Amino acid sequence: MSFPRGSVALVAIAALIATGCGSSGEPSGPPRVRVATIGVSGAAAMVLGVSKGIFSDAGLDVQVVPAEAPAVIPSVVGGQAEVGFLNAPAVLLARSNGVPVTAISSTSGNPADPADNFIQLQVAADSPIRSPKDLEGRTIAVDTLYQLPDVSIRNALRASGVDVSKVKFTELPFASMPDALTSGKVDATNPAEPFVALGLDAGARNLLSDSVGQTTTMPQSVFLSSEKYVTANRDTIDKFRAALARACEYAQAHPDELRAVLPTYTKVPAALAGKIKLPVYTTAADPAGWQRWADVLTQQQIAKKPIDLDGAYLR
Repeated sequence: MSFPRGSVALVAIAALIATGCGSSGEPSGPPRVRVATIGVSGAAAMVLGVSKGIFSDAGLDVQVVPAEAPAVIPSVVGGQAEVGFLNAPAVLLARSNGVPVTAISSTSGNPADPADNFIQLQVAADSPIRSPKDLEGRTIAVDTLYQLPDVSIRNALRASGVDVSKVKFTELPFASMPDALTSGKVDATNPAEPFVALGLDAGARNLLSDSVGQTTTMPQSVFLSSEKYVTANRDTIDKFRAALARACEYAQAHPDELRAVLPTYTKVPAALAGKIKLPVYTTAADPAGWQRWADVLTQQQIAKKPIDLDGAYLR
């Protein structure tokens, strides 16, 4: 029997919780912080901060560990990583399923203009799909069900007058999306940068921004940790948060340096790194934005019960 990758992740998380796996206390010397990181532009400020020595100056040994989105939370809960990079809805959904994780900081938000968003729904250049409404009865590929960008594109489609119950969603890694669109395996894809640029380079066109129907105050990419690790290592977490804030400020002020670091941990070629849309790098966390995500998850019936935001993110 096969399961969607999101379901496999929840099974893995449950198994880790049942066995009581988790991180132990801080070692002597600079604390090692392994960060399970997916290869998208939202993590670039942190990666740049590591390369510039911002985290080491804060007294941390931060190691970027490549990961696929479904493996991030299991890695953090199981102790294979101290911190993970994912998104706000994923944290809330995990907590609604009893998984003890906490967002320790936001790292990106929405731009004012949806066209500048780093997550876009794409169709083939010659596709007959000309408007979001045309997606009814079609198939959209998303990286992981019930996380960003899946949750955000469903919200954007609803905001655009689409009956989302008539749209099929299937899981497909970002890197496989351009070929799937070109071959006609799916009707649309929903990549995040750098895969938006890779899709455009392969002949796709943007149809709808994932930030349609959102506000600029809603957190997007976040860093998370297990409740156990945060409780036992709060000083390390606070150092990470402070260093991340400096890294985000540096990234916003030095976009060329940020673009130069992208090929070091993503599959985007250096020549393409200069074309991609960048997130708004910020650690600001607006309670109203978190509440909006909780409401979206409930309205979309992804979360089966109201989400308690108490302890979901560090203020």
